Amino acid sequence: MRIIVYLVLLLILAPGTGSAQVPHTTSSVDAETYRLWLDRDWDGLLRTGNEALEQGIDFYYLRYRMGIAWYEKKNYHQAVRHFRSAWKSDTDNDVLKEYLYYALRFSGRDYEAAHLEDSFSRQMKTRLALPENRGLQRVYLAYAYNPGAPSLAVDRVDSETAAEGFQSVSKAYHLINAGIEHRAGSRTWLHHSYTHIQRSFYFFQNQEGQRFQNPDGKIYVNQYYLGATTLIKDGLDVRLGFHFIHLLDYQNRASFFGGRQQMTSVAVTDQNYAGFASLHRRGRYLTTTLTIYGGNLNDAVQYQQDAAMIFYPFGNLNLYSRSALSHQSEKTAEGSWRNQFVLQQGLGLKLADRVWVEADAVFGEIRNFFASDGVVVYNDTDAINRKYGTALHAVLSSHMQLRLDFVFTDKTSFFVPSQTGFQTPDPIDYQTRSLTVTILWKR
Repeated sequence: MRIIVYLVLLLILAPGTGSAQVPHTTSSVDAETYRLWLDRDWDGLLRTGNEALEQGIDFYYLRYRMGIAWYEKKNYHQAVRHFRSAWKSDTDNDVLKEYLYYALRFSGRDYEAAHLEDSFSRQMKTRLALPENRGLQRVYLAYAYNPGAPSLAVDRVDSETAAEGFQSVSKAYHLINAGIEHRAGSRTWLHHSYTHIQRSFYFFQNQEGQRFQNPDGKIYVNQYYLGATTLIKDGLDVRLGFHFIHLLDYQNRASFFGGRQQMTSVAVTDQNYAGFASLHRRGRYLTTTLTIYGGNLNDAVQYQQDAAMIFYPFGNLNLYSRSALSHQSEKTAEGSWRNQFVLQQGLGLKLADRVWVEADAVFGEIRNFFASDGVVVYNDTDAINRKYGTALHAVLSSHMQLRLDFVFTDKTSFFVPSQTGFQTPDPIDYQTRSLTVTILWKR
């Protein structure tokens, strides 16, 4: 009977005994992790290190070795965490600085890497072949082309409508964008961007029974953007910016004398403004962003709030997903309010060494909309209902990069009535496509 009771107790207690963690000491953890580090047994080192941290054992060489283990496993976000902890105990170790620097660079945390670089000695900068000009962060040049709406969309404009008002359909546009980002302090960077757009459009107007069509209207847009990024602390920065937009439109105005229509070209200018403030927080696997915008595009007033996140499941740039939810409130020129939610979703994947592919989709009506910390402004009169595309990103050298963006857009052209009492023509849906080529020099 005693034997049976003993066996039952053994079966009950054995699983718990086998799964219990063996108590560690600082000296035993130091010896074991050093052995595993020499053997390059990264999984074993991390397992032992995590057990030690759970038991309250924490010291410089433990964090140092765990950082190297995560770095060798290419989980740079986790490596940064442990290297930062080790850095608090030894800020003069050049090997630790180098590991931390590249962990930051390979995880996309360029501002933190640039700030860390300030602590490098001249010999270390020479050894790592870092540029002497520490003020310049990046320079880029981009060109985009969009053939605009197909001719079938223009043919669908109801030029016989009895409703008074106007309607336009966007046609081809050319865009040139140049930008530069540079240091403005030990923790602050300024981003300047200039954009020039030449866009053509079809225009129809019915005014007091007189119908007018311009199949090749032109508009010229010049934009200047200024943004500032300040690194508050490791993993946290705040950004502020301003966007100025100048529009020049040569409009053909119709006048009627003696029953005959005469055309006059009139230059019409307008200025729009937009501003933003955002907060970026970078964690182990997640980067979160909160942004607020305000603007006065197209004779309306816009307020927009964004909540976004980027998820790195492997702690590196081999795979990542982007999600953003935007809420926009717009007060139109007539005084009415329009509220809209927009969802943006993207996925990035490393295809090969130095080559990435991205896929993005945007759902919701995009009209007088802001994106990318105010760098991008959607102020076309035709609303975007859905936007999706893919991008190819290649690192050509240690400082040069090339990006190709292919975008498909579902748009809608609306008839804008100038008075009530008439049935307005139906909206016209159409699809456009665009190609953007960007060349980037990055520090």
